Amino acid sequence: MGGGRTPRAGLGACVVAGLLSLAGCGVSGKAPSNLRLEADTDSTVRVLWNVPVDATPHKYLVFFQATGETSYRLVAETTANLWVHNPSGATGRYRAEAHYGAESYAASMTPGTVPVWTDTLALDELNASGNSGFGWDPHTGRGRTCSMADIRSAGLADLYITDFKAAQLSQQTYSIASPDMGPSDPANIVPADSWRVSKFTDSQSGEYVLLPSVSPTSYFNYAGILNVPCSIGCYTADGHYALVKVVSVDTENRRVLLETWYQLLPGLRLTTH
Repeated sequence: MGGGRTPRAGLGACVVAGLLSLAGCGVSGKAPSNLRLEADTDSTVRVLWNVPVDATPHKYLVFFQATGETSYRLVAETTANLWVHNPSGATGRYRAEAHYGAESYAASMTPGTVPVWTDTLALDELNASGNSGFGWDPHTGRGRTCSMADIRSAGLADLYITDFKAAQLSQQTYSIASPDMGPSDPANIVPADSWRVSKFTDSQSGEYVLLPSVSPTSYFNYAGILNVPCSIGCYTADGHYALVKVVSVDTENRRVLLETWYQLLPGLRLTTH
């Protein structure tokens, strides 16, 4: 998906206990069920639900509450059981209602696209003694560190920290690199195996930007940490986008602090938080 390059230096329940006969039409009201989200494109969201089994609504309403906002706003009216929403880069939560004249019934679930945040973690440079690898659980979106010297990390790591040098040197430029580069890293401590392949953007203009679509001209096998703090986009082997914020770099102690935001919907590049 991305290009390689040579290392350089330096996403309100309304429960109805029985069937409600609606005045004037005699239809039974019931909520849509199994409200769920998928990526339609890498920046638009397909909102889907199961239709009520005992009634046919006049229409469905779809609402969206953007991250940072306090209320839902109507974004669609439809007679179908899906809608594609363009949130213009925003993340948030979705609600769907079935309408029967003056009566409405909301799906019990309000799924969202808000990325999963992992608070600040410390990663050591590859030559140092601590864990230099990091990966996300694709089911929970939570990140954890791992050892790049342990072959069991090959299926876990999505990135590691390196200066692409053979020895423990201070004052070097650190990089976030794809784990599959590990076995050929000059540090010579990563065992050969089928390490995961990740791609990274160069440093973005801030942590609230819309990440670029994955392409060979925008994503690479490593990204240099050229300024701090900095925000770098990541595209994982599982097809998930994430934002990595480098909080600090301590080259004397060979340590990097970072926090991350991981998009649980595969293929969706929205990381606003």
